[in-house]
Amino acid sequence: MQFGDYLKEWRSHRRMSQLDLAMEAGISTRHLSFLETGRSRPTEGMILRLSSVLDIPARDQGILFSSAGFRPRFETRPAAALDKLPVAIAEAIKLILARHDPYPGVVFDHEYNVLAANGAFVGLAGMGGVTVALGDNFLDAYLGPTPLRSIIVNWEQSAADLVHRIRGEAWLQGPRSPLAKRIERLAGHPDIGAALAAFPDSERLPVLPIEMRIGSKRFNWITTLTSFGSVQDALVQGVMIESFFPADDETKNHFEKG
Repeated sequence: MQFGDYLKEWRSHRRMSQLDLAMEAGISTRHLSFLETGRSRPTEGMILRLSSVLDIPARDQGILFSSAGFRPRFETRPAAALDKLPVAIAEAIKLILARHDPYPGVVFDHEYNVLAANGAFVGLAGMGGVTVALGDNFLDAYLGPTPLRSIIVNWEQSAADLVHRIRGEAWLQGPRSPLAKRIERLAGHPDIGAALAAFPDSERLPVLPIEMRIGSKRFNWITTLTSFGSVQDALVQGVMIESFFPADDETKNHFEKG
């Protein structure tokens, strides 16, 4: 695809007319039309200006630069592991995970692949018979036919809440978001469809309450998602930390006593 094709695709995805985008970017509709049809070649400054208006992630900005014949200013691929991130960022994330102990914490990339987890998260998963390995996809584990369903009391509602949240995140990521493809594939399963029909809306986002029953133990959590990233670095952009906080004294006491 050429630069103009990518630009038009992003503009359509953001539901903007040529007039809308031209006005926001401070250019004429004629010039924008020429950029989309390939009659005009963008400058690097113009790519940055249009990317800012369209809120295009850094990794996709790199693709726009390449398609226009420029050297990408940003990486086009996210980091595949925590040790692939800039050292200062990786160390900060490790510190956050360590400080969150004795409560579970896990780090995902923009597609919800596991980049790191603290001991409490690994231990909680292990109590439910679930192993956690780097590179595993959290959405596949939570929404797919895995052992997690047998230990999550409110699985149906939490699954619906999660799908609602992920759909919003996927839209922000753009028209070619792998996250969008993954969540729609999972949402196509009959049991997820039933959950969405039962809980068509959620007023609890971005907090996700989870109730667990593991043997004789019952745990109640709320989880929050924190973005950890920079719009200037595709390696970091989209990295998220999911933090579990106890929602009752029984859960708090169990984990604080070890």
